[in-house]
Order: sequence, then C-alpha cells, then structure tokens
Amino acid sequence: MSPRWMRTHEFVEPRSPLNMECRTSASRSLRVINICLVAVVGIFLSSLDATAASSGPGLPPSSYALGQGWFFPQYDLRLGGYTDIKYYQIDHGKRALSVEDASLFVTKDWGSRWRFFTETELTDALNSEGNGVTMTDARIDVERLYLDYRLFDSATLRFGKFLTPIGQWNLTHADPLVWTSVRPLTTESSFASHANGAMIYGTLNVDSNDLDYWLFVDDSAAIGIDTTNDAAFGAYGATNKLKNSFAHAVGGQLLYHMWNGHLSIGGSAATFTMELPNISYSLLGLDIDWSDRFGDVSGEAIRRTSHSPGYPDDYGGYLQGVLNLPSRFFLVGRIERYKSAAVTGRITLRTVGVNYRPSAGVVVKVERVDGTNSRTVSPSGWFASFGLLF
Repeated sequence: MSPRWMRTHEFVEPRSPLNMECRTSASRSLRVINICLVAVVGIFLSSLDATAASSGPGLPPSSYALGQGWFFPQYDLRLGGYTDIKYYQIDHGKRALSVEDASLFVTKDWGSRWRFFTETELTDALNSEGNGVTMTDARIDVERLYLDYRLFDSATLRFGKFLTPIGQWNLTHADPLVWTSVRPLTTESSFASHANGAMIYGTLNVDSNDLDYWLFVDDSAAIGIDTTNDAAFGAYGATNKLKNSFAHAVGGQLLYHMWNGHLSIGGSAATFTMELPNISYSLLGLDIDWSDRFGDVSGEAIRRTSHSPGYPDDYGGYLQGVLNLPSRFFLVGRIERYKSAAVTGRITLRTVGVNYRPSAGVVVKVERVDGTNSRTVSPSGWFASFGLLF
C-alpha cells in the first residue's frame, strides 16, 4: 500500500458516465490536439487569476503546492493530476521507454453537499522501442467522471464512472501512489477496474475506530459507457489481451482501521457478469495493511468463483513489505501466487525494488520481477519509472 500521506491526498479519491477514447492515426493530429489542450488550460488558468484580481481583496488568491495541485478558493475549484514515464526491459524480449500516463484532475464543489470530479488521461502519449518515437498508440480516456452528493457526515452518494471498490490497490493505483511500477495480478485480473453506476460510501465510528464502507451497483450494459480499456493483464509485455469489463455488478467493501491507524483490515464481496465472455461470477477478497515509522506490510487475497460449468475459478494473493531507509529511500519486496483460468499452471511473481521519494508527489522506482508461468500475463524483466503528482 501507499504511504499514509499518499492515502489522504486530496486528488486521488480513495472512495471515488463516459469513457471517451480518441485514437489517432497520425502524429500530427495528436500534436495539434495536445497543443490545443495546453492552450485551453493556460487560457482558463489566466482567466481565473484575472477574474480574482479584478474581484477585489475580498476573494483569496489561488495557490499551488507540489503534490497538492492548484486551488482556486474563489471558485471552490481544484486542478491537479499526475504523470509517469516508464522504462521496461523484458527478459529475452523488447525494451521500451514510454510516457504512459498524463492525467488531469478537476474537482469542483457547489456548497457543502455537491462535488464534481473528473480524471481525463492521455495514455501512451509517446513510445520508443529503439526504432524512433511514435505516438500511434496515444489515446484520450476519461478514467473517472462522477458527481457526489453528501447526505450527511457518514454517507455520500456517487453517480457516474468510478474506481471499483475491491481491495485497496485499485483505489490508489496511480503510479506516484503505489510502491511498484508493475501491478499485482491479484488487484486487476479478476474484476473490472472501473464501475459505471451508483455508489454510497462513508466512514462510521465503531468502538472509537473508523470503519470505511463502500456499496456499489454497476449497470454498464444499460448505461452504454465504454470500459474496454480495463485489461485483465496490464503489465508491459503481456501478450494475453483479455479485457475485464462489467455488464452488471453489485458489491461492496469494508475497511476497519485500528491501533491509531497503524493497522487496517478489509473485506470485499461482489457478484457480477462480465461483458465478454458473458459469464457470471462471485468474488470474495481480503486485504490488510500495517505501517509504522520502520515501514509497511500489506497484502491482498481474492477468489473469483465461476457460475458457469467449464470455467475454472481464479484465486491468489500477494504479500508486500516496505522498509524505510535513510535519505528518503525505500526497499520494496513482494511475493505473489495466482491461479488464472487464462494460464496453465500456477503463477508465481517475485519482485524486489527501490523507491526514492525526494518530496511529496515525486517518486523514482527501479525493480526486478522474476516470474514462473507468467510469460503471457506478467513477464520477467527490469522496470523503472518516474512519477510526478502535481
């Protein structure tokens, strides 16, 4: 799991109807789009500051802090986002350098009850595999788009497209907020990363401790929101292109915090039908996170049971440890075992890496992944990334 300061970051909504995908066939077209987007944002920011300046001393000025975004209190508006650059070198395979994600977060409050949030992402903006730089895989996705309504302090309604509340990694999956560049299979292979519909979430006080809860209903088939970018196996070099998209789903999660927040234990449950193949499943998950000044130990386990004869179950889990080192360095180790219906035999993944976090919102990662029976879903190799939360 991510460090405690990351979990409370204002932009990454850990309790967070439309998926636009703009594919380009020519780099010139995408370059024009990017220039226009930058220009529009620049003009927008300038107009906000100009309006604030002309509104007199009664309105507070805008402010910016790295990792906290740009806040315009006169409009109850916050802009932020993140970007990451990744390097991959697959054993006995290709290597690549990629500007993988460039995300813009927009949060707008109306009074004390309504909040609008969207995350728009430019994915695979630049790729180089040793034969020049290409932009042919670039696309624009709307990762999240929802409206919140606060019923009362312990309950908020959400409508739109949001991260599926199963486990903890999926809710804080942005590169600057997690410890490794390669995501565990346990956190993405058994369910869709996004849901489209409605959710109620909040925090209750139980025996002087916090209990977070999420309950959601997904109806992607009826809403018609495209979620085809949810890959079952998203690791670089994976040749299995299975997609995870809900047709319908209902589920939820509980997360209990104790020992002054040092220990969190959670459980997830869901029943859903996937879009392709059209199969129904039940899912149960457990997660745990313990942290103190020496480091962090976390893990997740999951089991997906098929309701159709002839389709085997998926199950597995990982255990991850992080040791705090001097000078803002961190040593990371993870072991994962996973059984997937898409792979013959049980998958084992061993990851060892180092993080350098010079300041809040900036991270450099280098890691080595060694796998058994994982070639098609999470290949062995060296991975590195630079992430910036702005």
